[in-house]
Amino acid sequence: LAQAVAATVATAGASVPIMWRRVAFKGSAACGAAAFGLAYYQRVSRPSSEDYRPAIHQGTLTRLYQDWAAPLVFRIPPETAHELTLKVGWCLQNLRLLWEPSWTGATPLDWLLRPTRQNELELGPTLQQELFGGRLHFNSPVGLAAGFDKNALLVPLYRLGVLPGLGFAEVGSVSCEPASGNPQPRLFRVVEDEAVVNRMGLNNEGSVAVAARLQSFSVLGNGTTIDTTLRRSPVGVNIAKTHSPAVMGERAIADFVSSFRTLAPFADFMVLNVSCPNTEEGKTFEDPESLAQLLNAVKGAHDNLPSTPPPVLVKLSPPPDTQAGREDLRQLLDVVDAAGFISGLVISNTAGDRDIPLSDAGRATVDEVGKGGLSGKPLRGRSTAAIRAAYEMTGGRLPIIGCGGVDSAEAAYEKIRAGASLVELYSALVYGGPGILRDIEVGLKRLLERDGFGSVTAAVGAGLPE
Repeated sequence: LAQAVAATVATAGASVPIMWRRVAFKGSAACGAAAFGLAYYQRVSRPSSEDYRPAIHQGTLTRLYQDWAAPLVFRIPPETAHELTLKVGWCLQNLRLLWEPSWTGATPLDWLLRPTRQNELELGPTLQQELFGGRLHFNSPVGLAAGFDKNALLVPLYRLGVLPGLGFAEVGSVSCEPASGNPQPRLFRVVEDEAVVNRMGLNNEGSVAVAARLQSFSVLGNGTTIDTTLRRSPVGVNIAKTHSPAVMGERAIADFVSSFRTLAPFADFMVLNVSCPNTEEGKTFEDPESLAQLLNAVKGAHDNLPSTPPPVLVKLSPPPDTQAGREDLRQLLDVVDAAGFISGLVISNTAGDRDIPLSDAGRATVDEVGKGGLSGKPLRGRSTAAIRAAYEMTGGRLPIIGCGGVDSAEAAYEKIRAGASLVELYSALVYGGPGILRDIEVGLKRLLERDGFGSVTAAVGAGLPE
C-alpha cells in the first residue's frame, strides 16, 4: 500500500509539495524494511517456547480459565459445553488452515506470511521421543485421550500444533456402524473431586464417515512422514464395538475387524478399546478367551492391509490394586504378548466400579448419577498402579500410554516414572482448560532437570525398584 501511495505521489509532479513526497517515500521504505525484517525473523532458529524455568510462564492461561471461564462453563450442561468446545476448536482450526500451504495451495506472499518451518532450539531436558520402533516421532509426551473428539473433527488442530504443549491425540472411540449412544443426560461433572462420569454409549458417526474425514485431512501429512519439514503430530484412532446388544460374539469380532480395515490406512496408530464400561452389554472382550479371539481376527486384517499397518495398541481398564486384580491383568497381558503384533498399551480406561477414593460430597454426587465410567483426579492412583504392574510384567517391552488422573506435571511424571512413555488427559481439560497442556509440558522439564534426567525417555520406569 505504501509503495502504491509513493508511486501515485511520484506521478503527481510539482502539484504535490516536496515534503509530502518525502514522507511517502520514507513510509514506503519503512514498510518494505519491516516486511523483510518480519520474513527474516520467522526464519531464524530460536527457542521452541519461553524459558521453561521461570514460574511466570506456567499457569497463567490455566488460572484465567479457572477464575473466569470455568464458573461460566459449569453453568452449562456438560454435554452442551463439550459441543461448544468442539465448535470453538473448529473455528480455530479453520483460521489455522488459512495459513497452511498444503491445504490452500501456494500464494505469492508465502515467502512472507508462510515461511518454511525451521528447526527450533529446545531448552532444558528433551521431551522428544521416537517410539514403536522409531516409526512415530513425538515432540511432547502429553496427548489428548479418546472421548473428546469422537468423530475426528479437529485433526488439523492436533496435527498442526495449534494447542501449545500437545504432542499427539487419540480420536474416537469409533465403531463400525453409526450409533446415537445412550439417552441423555449421560455426562456429569463431579466438581467436588474434579472428576467426570460418563455413560455416553459410544455415540459416533461410524467408521466409514470418520475414515472419509481422515482421508480429507491427509494432505496435511501425518506422524510417519520421513521428511521432517512435513512431519506432523501423530493422531491415533480408537475403535470399539458398535453399541448394540445384537452385536455380540462373532458379530462383535467381525464389527471390530471391519472398523480396523476401514480406519487403519488413515491412522498413525490404532487403539483397540476392549474395555469400554459405557455400553449396556458391558465389557465384551476383557476376559482372556474372548480377547484372544478378537486379537487373532484383527491380526488377520492387520497382516493383509494393502499398506504398511500402523502400530496397534490395546486399551485396558484399571484393575483393582489387589493381588486378584494384578493376576487378571497378567492374564490379559499374556494374551496380548501371544498375539504377536501388538505394539503397545493404553492404561487405563474409565472405571466402571466405585472402588475409588472420593470425598463424601463427591461420592454423594456419584451415587446420585448412577452408572457410568468415572475419570479424572480420583483415578490417578489406581491407573498408575496398573501402569507400574504392566511395565513390570512386560519388562518394558511395550510402550505404555498412561491415562487416568493426569491433571498436572506431577501426575504425568508419576506415570512416566511408573513406566508410561506417553500420557493422555481429557477430564483435566474440563477443570483446567487448554492451558494445562502447556503447564504439564513446562512442569515435566522442571521435574526432569530436578532429578538429573536429560530426556523423558531416561525417566520412563525410573521409579521402579531395580
